[in-house]
Amino acid sequence: MGFDFETSLEDIKVFLDEAEENLQVMEAGILRLEQEAEDPEILQEIFRAAHTLKGSSATLGHKKMAEVTHAMENVLDKLRKGRLFAGAAVTDALFASLDLLKIYKEEIATGVDSGVQTGEILVLLNAVAEAGGATGQATTPAAPVAAPKAATSTGAPAPVLPLDLAEEAMLSRGKSEGLTPYALQIQLDPTSAMPAVRAFQTLLAVGDLGQLVRSWPTQEEVEEDRIGKELKLLFLTVQPEAAIRETLAMIPEIAITALQPYLEAAVPETAPTPSVSAAAAIAATPADAPQAAAEGAHAPVSLKGGRNSRTVRVDVDILDNLMNLVGELVIDRTRLLQVLTQLEVERDGDELTQVMSAAVAHIGRMTADLQDQIQRARMLPVETLFRKFPRMVRDTAQIGGKEVDFTILGEETELDRSVIEEIGDPLMHLLRNAVDHGLEGPADRVKAGKSAKGNVRLEAFHEENHIIISVKDDGRGMDPQRIRSSAVRKGLLTEEAAKRLSDEEAINLIWQPGFSTAEKVSEVSGRGVGLDVVHKNIERLNGSVEVFSALGQGTEFRIKLPLTLAIIRSLQVQVAETTYCLPLGAVVETDRIPSDSIQTVRGRQVIIKRGEVIPLIHLMDAFLLEREPGWTLPEELFIVIVTVMNRHYGIVVDNLIGEGDVVIKPLGQFIGDVPGVSGATIMGDGDVAIILDISSLINTVQSEWGKSGLREA
Repeated sequence: MGFDFETSLEDIKVFLDEAEENLQVMEAGILRLEQEAEDPEILQEIFRAAHTLKGSSATLGHKKMAEVTHAMENVLDKLRKGRLFAGAAVTDALFASLDLLKIYKEEIATGVDSGVQTGEILVLLNAVAEAGGATGQATTPAAPVAAPKAATSTGAPAPVLPLDLAEEAMLSRGKSEGLTPYALQIQLDPTSAMPAVRAFQTLLAVGDLGQLVRSWPTQEEVEEDRIGKELKLLFLTVQPEAAIRETLAMIPEIAITALQPYLEAAVPETAPTPSVSAAAAIAATPADAPQAAAEGAHAPVSLKGGRNSRTVRVDVDILDNLMNLVGELVIDRTRLLQVLTQLEVERDGDELTQVMSAAVAHIGRMTADLQDQIQRARMLPVETLFRKFPRMVRDTAQIGGKEVDFTILGEETELDRSVIEEIGDPLMHLLRNAVDHGLEGPADRVKAGKSAKGNVRLEAFHEENHIIISVKDDGRGMDPQRIRSSAVRKGLLTEEAAKRLSDEEAINLIWQPGFSTAEKVSEVSGRGVGLDVVHKNIERLNGSVEVFSALGQGTEFRIKLPLTLAIIRSLQVQVAETTYCLPLGAVVETDRIPSDSIQTVRGRQVIIKRGEVIPLIHLMDAFLLEREPGWTLPEELFIVIVTVMNRHYGIVVDNLIGEGDVVIKPLGQFIGDVPGVSGATIMGDGDVAIILDISSLINTVQSEWGKSGLREA
């Protein structure tokens, strides 16, 4: 399969989490490398991530991943040393390697061999390394390496380390070449799930800094997982102590307990035994830290991810279960409040009722706080989603022969993980549409007086109790007349109906299934799919999406999303003694209208409100419910005006109950998907209420209108 290891599922999980982080660092770094090829910090970040991935995959036993990262290191090392230019051939090869590493990561995650071998990519990487990037450009000189500084640690010098003749010769040769020998002691976090990986990462980092002379335990012992609590190293480097500490600080779950220039001394008369010499390789220990600090030495670094860490990894299933339990508490809190209200009426506020009232109020506050804390635990910065898009934008631009400046803002904005999981595909469609369909080619942009490079911006920010995600480009914008013509050509509208549409209404036709104005089908757009899927997926999340466009100036899509999907704010209504919950995000307003104000247009009931014709949907008819015998239409009707695809509809109900938080419960596999229904909830009296999917409900009713030969107003 390409990997051979015997390890626990927890070890694999830790590896996969860190591998994902390192792959994302590498992808972001390579993207920056295309624009900032001479920045040594970017190269160092990519190299460090490749180093870490190579070490952890080798320790885990995945040989193919280790081989690819090793070949990438060769290319990156030449880039760092200025022997290679980061041209298109180099970055394309690095991206191809990255794609292969993602495949190998899935091999480890699933335990299924992908069948993809390393031969082709290794040949490509070696060819790129030997050809100097094949760009024809001059090799960019590497940034000058800082000269070694005088030692800054003034604590007690490190003792003599027992070396053999070859190691002593290596030490002497390095010193003659201007390298500084350092003695280093690392303490491994005792709670680490993969201490051998941390030790191997340290060995790789030291090798990156200079020349490793010797380590205790040896590299072979580390690879065989024969590692204790400490790792001691002697190495040669031109880097100053600050740079060494900075590099080692990138490795999690280790602490530097000693780092000092190595000073030779006379060999003692009685040579220590190997076991004693290894244990006494470096004198400084955590107990020496206060004295060392008093003398000007650096204090030990806290263990990353150790006992002092204020963060822990929690399985997603645990968070989901906690949210479900909190949902049950919210339901019981509502029931308690209802019971208490009945008792207060029946017992006229006696002492027992007052005591219960105080207890219920306290439970209510604690439940609300617990609900808030669990929701906060589920929140993730949208950065986890946004950082996947720069590569996609880059590839889409290359396919279309366009130049794009992609900007991301508001990465720190937090959103529930369940919403983040669902919004990825709609955002991908919008970004591809912006690059492939929204932006003009370089020549057309120059003719229009714009820069050859187009701009695409992805931004997230808070607005009241929602998150707004904006996708904006400075491209050609949408031509309402062209959209009208396309809609008529595709049979979506008659020519007469298209002429009656305002420019805003014409632009909103892009949400119709099968609509597209693309003149040709490309690899990423023009097939008439995408935007209607975007709209449906966002409304399924109880969100909404709007489009703003100016011809020749650009287009902006604004997505409005709830913070969480588990507990939503809803408007509760009643129809035929059944309670229905409408997500408050889709509700525009409520009203009470005389029944004789209802008009009929093209066979459908409508009302005229502020000059707008609003179609009416009777919830009773939509769900094929039956009235009791003798029921007559009341003189006044309650309606809830909702918005779907920027159109208003009036939902006719029997009664308005009020607003409140509801816990969404799935209907279950035995009931399956019901058009117009997204789930159910349990009310305070124990009854079940239906949660409506407004978008699905409207689409279902419109479909029935079409079958009956009636057209929407």
